[in-house]
This record gives sequence, C-alpha cells and structure tokens, in this order.
Amino acid sequence: MNSARLFLIAVVLVLSSQLVSAQDLSRYRVYTLGSNLDFVLAASGARPADTKVLHERPAKIQELEWRAPYAHSGNELVDPVRGIIFSFCDDALYRVLVSYDRDRTDGLSNSDIVDSLIAAYGTPVPGSARNRPLEAPPDTVVLAQWDSSASTLTLLRGVYSAEFQLILTAKALSTRARSAVREAARLDTAEAPRRELEQRKKEAADATAARNKIRTTNKAAFRP
Repeated sequence: MNSARLFLIAVVLVLSSQLVSAQDLSRYRVYTLGSNLDFVLAASGARPADTKVLHERPAKIQELEWRAPYAHSGNELVDPVRGIIFSFCDDALYRVLVSYDRDRTDGLSNSDIVDSLIAAYGTPVPGSARNRPLEAPPDTVVLAQWDSSASTLTLLRGVYSAEFQLILTAKALSTRARSAVREAARLDTAEAPRRELEQRKKEAADATAARNKIRTTNKAAFRP
C-alpha cells in the first residue's frame, strides 16, 4: 500500500474518531463552533500569546493561530494538518480555517480528499448550490461544500499549488463578525484625526518632560 493511501486512511480515521457524529457541521474534530477561547487553547495546546486581538469594538474580534509540531517525514500516519486559524467574535468561535501539509497530501486527488470528508460529514451539496465563502483565501477554488441552517463547511484547493484547506463557518456569528469588522474600520477612519492629534500632544508632552528632567539634573550639578 503506497504512502498516499496510508495517508488517506489516516485522514479518515482521525476525522471519524474525533467527530461526535457523522454529518455534524457544528464542529471540526474536537473544536465546536461557539466555543470560547479558553476551551480552544486547552484543546489545541496553543499558547495564549499566540492570540491576536484584531478589533476591540463594537465587538471583540480575536484570532488564534496553531501550528502542528514538527513530525518526522518517515511517519506515514502523522496528522496531515499543518495549521489551524481559529477566529472568535466576543469570545465565541465562528470560523475554523484548516491548512493541510502539502507533503502529506502529495499524490492524492481532489476526489480522494472529498471522499474522506464524505465519510465524516455526509454528502456535499451539488456544485450548482455552492457559495464561495467570503473568508476563502485568494487564489483558491471550491472543491466541495457541506451546508446546514447554522454552518457551512468548504473544501478548497490552491489554484497554483496542491494545498488543500478547509473552512468551517458559523453563519450567524460570521455575519455578526463581518459587520463588526466593517464598523471597526469605519470607527478607525472617523477617529484617526483625533488619535493623531492626541499622539502629537503626547509626544510633545513627553519631549517637554524629558527636557525638564535633563534641566533639573544639569541645574543641580552645575557649578560656575
């Protein structure tokens, strides 16, 4: 049995064993949409320092990037996931972006990957019913999609590379997050002149304080 087939077996086993039930579009492995940041940190083993705050208002938008630890290339059953980006809106997980290691998908066809996901999530929607996710990275094409009233799972492949990615999105939370990001950008633009003025005032005050400190020190030490 070649390495590509061994890899495919590993994918099916990992997905099937870690999903609570087939066709459950609320989760990827142990990560359930709506989970808080603390749960994802504990489940993934990521460091709190890897969390980025992208926006503070009108909603807190955070991003956590997890990367798989190094594994020896000779191990055929190593987890194929290279990294995952978790996105949160007010401490609720609304998007999971999974990137698979290119070396561990080498030799696999699009249908091989789709079949492994069908084993875990059931039958995808017809091609005519697919909607490219707004969050999909550029230069990718949609290979398959699973949809429910609350969430969407989309399999992507790079246009110019053989990199596979998977996006799991909570529809309502994602819509809320996008609205919050747009409003945050509007507020940033509107508040930019005030922040710039405040920054200039602070820099001037800091410079004055530094000069006064030097003056005080030099005045005390000066002898004619």
